[in-house]
Amino acid sequence: MSTRPVRLPGPSRRALFRCRRGASAVEFAFIAPVMVLLLAGLADIGAAMHQAIRLENAARAGAQFAMSFPTDQAGITAAARAALGGSGTGTTVTASAPFCACPGGGTAVVSCEGTPCAGAPSGTYIAVTVTRPFSAIVGLGGFVLPSTLRGDAVARVR
Repeated sequence: MSTRPVRLPGPSRRALFRCRRGASAVEFAFIAPVMVLLLAGLADIGAAMHQAIRLENAARAGAQFAMSFPTDQAGITAAARAALGGSGTGTTVTASAPFCACPGGGTAVVSCEGTPCAGAPSGTYIAVTVTRPFSAIVGLGGFVLPSTLRGDAVARVR
């Protein structure tokens, strides 16, 4: 009995090492999971941006309502929720009490009496904030994106 290995018909080892058939399939198998994660991450970022824009628009709708009815907190909240449509679950709407600030000078609170803004009268404003929790589609998005998205608007009232 001989202990020599039996040689099967077909290509030799040297020919198999030189063969490039299937190389692109192996490369694709390495790259595909990375590409899928990148695309899913882009989908997370797109969804977060879309929700942030919707929240900003809802805050603007609440602020627009507040321009006519500055003391109607329930109306401001209802206007902001209506702007979100049926997807307002988990959303929090807060509207500040009217406050005085200098026109064009940010939201720093000043006295409502007299002329505290470099000789000019102050304006009355209301700030509306709409927040909603955000959960990423892919777990990796949670490391980069915030867990709560928000939209802010400030409107001058009469």
